[in-house]
Amino acid sequence: MNTQGTPIALPLRLWLAVEVLFGIGAVRAIGISPAESATNFAWPIQPVVMAAVLGAFYMSSALLFLLPLFAKRWEMIRVMILPTALFSTVQLAATFLHWDKFSVGIPPFYVWFASYLLPPPIFVGAYVWHQRRAVPQDTNSDSPLPAWMRTLFWISGIALVIGAASTFILPSLLIPNFPWQLTPLTARSLCGWIIVVGAILIAMVRENDRARVRLGTPILILLLPTLLIQMSRFADQVNWANPTLWVGLILAAILGMCGLYLAMGSWRESLR
Repeated sequence: MNTQGTPIALPLRLWLAVEVLFGIGAVRAIGISPAESATNFAWPIQPVVMAAVLGAFYMSSALLFLLPLFAKRWEMIRVMILPTALFSTVQLAATFLHWDKFSVGIPPFYVWFASYLLPPPIFVGAYVWHQRRAVPQDTNSDSPLPAWMRTLFWISGIALVIGAASTFILPSLLIPNFPWQLTPLTARSLCGWIIVVGAILIAMVRENDRARVRLGTPILILLLPTLLIQMSRFADQVNWANPTLWVGLILAAILGMCGLYLAMGSWRESLR
């Protein structure tokens, strides 16, 4: 045990580097070239704006895996570990539920499958291993989250996780109310992203320390701009008057402002 924190084990650090490679592949496939999902992604996604929006989530989450490569202490990256394991489990479940929709046999499918089959046991195992060696968490943080933000994150996180989990089970709850056409597969894949955002918010409340949540803020900050950029590329495919769309964008804007607030301060403290 280290009085300054718990060192990140080399196997976890190496796996995070692999996750960066998976993320780069997804960003190139449907972030940059969403219209080519039939050949460069695990399954063909229509309409193209849906592929672009899934690409936006990959783009906004990229720093979640890149920044921890430079961190020294487990406590500074813990906020993303279990949410990522949960996210991967949801995407893996969607894969098995819709196996016939995937382009099984092409390299992008195997990359997709490996990127969601391997992370759950790796991240859960890493969490247990590190927590057994971790410095006890200081309940009296010198820089806790503001009370109003903890309340907002707690309520929003629980609502997002429960709502997305319900929609994962019953995609028909979301499909008729979305601003473009969804399929059960794209609805469930989207639910995975909503769940991970909610789980990160809950994890931030649990940590309740600005230094320990700072590396998780990029996804909150980048989510709205990446979504808007990706949707604007295919604006003719979006029903901009849809209420569900605006509820989501307003929530993303609020979380983005919270992320900017939490990002202010010493990044050296979070990375050393």
